[in-house]
Amino acid sequence: MSRRLQDYMLASAKSGREVVRAGPFTVTITGHDPNVYVNYAVPDADAEPSPADIDALIAAFTSRGRTPRLEYLPGLAPRVEPALVDAGFTVADRLPLMECRPESLVDQPDPEGFELVTPTTDEETEAMLAAQHEAFGEAPPTPEHVASTRAKAAAGHIYLLARETATGAAAGGGVAVAVRDGISEVAGIAVRPKYERRGLGGSITLHLTRAAFKAGATLTFLTPAGDAQERVYARVGYQRADSVLFLSYSAG
Repeated sequence: MSRRLQDYMLASAKSGREVVRAGPFTVTITGHDPNVYVNYAVPDADAEPSPADIDALIAAFTSRGRTPRLEYLPGLAPRVEPALVDAGFTVADRLPLMECRPESLVDQPDPEGFELVTPTTDEETEAMLAAQHEAFGEAPPTPEHVASTRAKAAAGHIYLLARETATGAAAGGGVAVAVRDGISEVAGIAVRPKYERRGLGGSITLHLTRAAFKAGATLTFLTPAGDAQERVYARVGYQRADSVLFLSYSAG
């Protein structure tokens, strides 16, 4: 299952990005956005990188003005972490990977005062992205972000906008990545600070997971950023199954 998940993660990362091979690494670059979360590499299974491979990996990022970074399931390539750490990379994070199957999904009521809708216009897409960017501490979305998101929606990504019923204000959002090989990643679950602690995060997760199953997924997964998020996802049926390693490099 770990191999299936890694293959899915790599296929999703390659979609709509520049793809570069550097030794046993596949590097994916998002041209319009330097955010580290959309620019990263994945090692081949059982990779054992040489110093020359690591130099090529770093150059693939820095020559494009990006921070060298990796996201992968470490159990599939156990020799990568020590080799990269020896070369100056640091462990940015090590997060649990949680899975959910249709029979594990736990229903729960939606919080009052909000509606969950699929964004269908540029304005709704921008509102969803603005809520996500604010929640994640990122700069406001650009027209390029909106265009990229609309293109991904046309390719099968399932987006969800949470907004306050009384005002129409965007409160949060998230995405279920297009189903491949029966798998979908639920990601970008975000709630603006002023709307936190009302159950929106769990509701967005539940609806996206249900939509992914309806679209043909038999397995969904996500990576919680911390214990609080993990508890939210566990309440709708997700369970720990693996871990994801994040490595980064800074020449300074």
